[in-house]
Amino acid sequence: MRLAIVAVVAAGALGVHAARAADDPASLVDPFVGTGGDAGHTFPGAVVPHGMVQFSPVSARTASPGGYRYDDRTIRGFALTRLSGAGCVNLGDLPIMPLARPFERLTPRGGVPPASFRHQRESASPGRYRVTLDDGIRADLTATLHTAAATFTFPSRTGYLALDAGGGATQTRAISLQLVGSHELDGSITSGGFCDGPATPTIYFVVRFDQPVQEAGSWGDDGVVQGGVSDRAATKTGGALLRFTASQVRLKAGVSYVSVQNAARNLQAEDKGWNFGEIAARARDAWDRLLGRVTVRGGTVGARRTFYTAVYHALIHPTVASDVNGQFRRRDGGVGRAVGYRRMTNISGWDIYRTQLPLLALIEPDAASDLVRSIVAGFDESGTVAKWEYAGVEDGIMVGDPAAPIVAGAYAFGARQFDIRRALAALDVSALQPSPGPFVYPSNLVPTDGTQFGPFVDRPDLADYLKYGYVPYDETAGFVWGPASTTLEYETADFALSRLAAAAGDRAAALGFLRRAGGWRRLFNPASGYLEPRNANGSFLTGYSDSSKIGFVEGNASQYTWMVPYDLAGLMRTIGTPRAETRLGSFLAQLNTNRYSPHAWLGNEPSFGAPYAYLWLNLPSKAQATVHRALTTLFHPWPAGLPGDDDLGAMSAWYVWSSLGLYPAIPGVGGVAITAPLFSSATVHTGTRVISITTTGAGKYVRSLSVDGRPYARTWLQLGTRGSTHLQFDLSSHPQPWGSGRGDAPPSFEAGSS
Repeated sequence: MRLAIVAVVAAGALGVHAARAADDPASLVDPFVGTGGDAGHTFPGAVVPHGMVQFSPVSARTASPGGYRYDDRTIRGFALTRLSGAGCVNLGDLPIMPLARPFERLTPRGGVPPASFRHQRESASPGRYRVTLDDGIRADLTATLHTAAATFTFPSRTGYLALDAGGGATQTRAISLQLVGSHELDGSITSGGFCDGPATPTIYFVVRFDQPVQEAGSWGDDGVVQGGVSDRAATKTGGALLRFTASQVRLKAGVSYVSVQNAARNLQAEDKGWNFGEIAARARDAWDRLLGRVTVRGGTVGARRTFYTAVYHALIHPTVASDVNGQFRRRDGGVGRAVGYRRMTNISGWDIYRTQLPLLALIEPDAASDLVRSIVAGFDESGTVAKWEYAGVEDGIMVGDPAAPIVAGAYAFGARQFDIRRALAALDVSALQPSPGPFVYPSNLVPTDGTQFGPFVDRPDLADYLKYGYVPYDETAGFVWGPASTTLEYETADFALSRLAAAAGDRAAALGFLRRAGGWRRLFNPASGYLEPRNANGSFLTGYSDSSKIGFVEGNASQYTWMVPYDLAGLMRTIGTPRAETRLGSFLAQLNTNRYSPHAWLGNEPSFGAPYAYLWLNLPSKAQATVHRALTTLFHPWPAGLPGDDDLGAMSAWYVWSSLGLYPAIPGVGGVAITAPLFSSATVHTGTRVISITTTGAGKYVRSLSVDGRPYARTWLQLGTRGSTHLQFDLSSHPQPWGSGRGDAPPSFEAGSS
């Protein structure tokens, strides 16, 4: 009897927890996921969806692109900006450090004196971060779209704040600080670009305090604090040290890419008073509303935590670049005004077009449409479309022409609040009009004249691509990064353009771009059976290895050969079906290796679609088993729980899609490849449609599937943009023949097809 009572109580407690999680999905998010180990590079700080501000701690002993490393128990400040999951150090503007005592100069390592802490006295949740440092100082952070708020509590009635304007992640180019009265510090910071690129964005800020500054000092490039100096201009190092006579100081900061005046307007609009609890509650509510558009039930608690954390990470970016008055920094350096949309920036094109952008368009079509309108408006301002836009400035890194699959993917998945013909016209320029250069690509290579970066070009060496059907290795090595990868990315972009042109009613353009997308065959070496870099005269490199990364970007021939997502059936036939099956099995025997390995590297984008390639071989059970193995062995609800850089949500979005049993395998096509759901039920709902998924049975294999009550045998489902769709899976613990019949494979688009 006693055991039965315990069981009833436990079941009731679980029911309460499940109900609470359904009403408050943010309670299942762990922002520390991705902050540990050598991958992830996320941050645990306070941010709202697409917020311009990411108020987060900065580790003192070790550098990380996310600013914070879980295994480093020291903090040197709380910065206002950060990218989530990027592979290079970035942003980290204006770290603010609370101190119990003043300092006379920066430490020998060039920073503000750090403090240690213990994880037991630290917590993070969507929209809030809290920590008690070992010196007794407590920090509590939250954020709005354009502002940050903090409460700092000191162990005595005297406390200090160091605002380290030169403490960002990249090299600082210019600093300006001014204490205005006794309650405000204004200024600006111009910093270096992402991945050593040419971008030099400027952020403007207004910081206000609820307590008067009793004493002020500042430091410049020499790092020496000078008391009484309340105005400071510096180049690389600068900041302010402020003393308060209070045991608690509340701070709020507004930021802008336009001006100090706009930073003040943002602050006034979003944080008029000093009600920290209200701001934190609004941030939490914003996440609950957005996360609540996707609900899952069943599975383990760990899997649900991993899922909701992945949704959270996938929807942090892109970030808003326009202020509350609509003004933003244009691509040409001027000031524009966004009317009817929010200007977006931090566009990691090469990463997000595969997974994050389709998820954004599905869950948050308004934000995806704003992103597309931002890309098109940026073209009107500069004559180029975004490739990797960083803090409002094009940085030019990575390869391909990702704006095309971004725009086509947004349209295909239902984000259509933009002018499709205007978007297509902008994308056509980069795809059809070669630029003579000179240019450096990517922008972190040696500049052409040794001192200056060349101009940004959307498609470097487009002329040769149009002439040969591929980017030749011998004419571009050291000039175009990874000619073979660049070729495959251009062809993916061309395929996406063919879909967008067809949607716009331009059949001739659609067929022309589709023919160009078939050029991947020119890289196929029949002697090796791999896609390889090729010289202008048609010859392949001698002595080439399938695991060589020569000619490829962050990968090799083994990994990139599978990256023809729109024509995998054609690829399989070209390789030879038996050979392709054997090779794919060997390739996926190890799921997460590196760029030098002949196996998959699911921690990086070129391998994202490889587990799904089995579907084009009519081997759905192998796809189901491989995807399940990746979901359950590579992703975990702890700090080192991501298998690779999150890349502004791309890796997390892969997990979200795959755990739903769906995957946007073909860029620019509004359909999904089907495997097996990880959860017993799931619902995705936006304003115009609902997708519901339920399962019976248990296991990682699909025994049967019905769609809207009708039996369905295909491993591909075209999604509508309105209405409701219900998928009912019956699962098994053993491989099943479902989806393996003739005609059950996903579509494949060969050159010349409609």
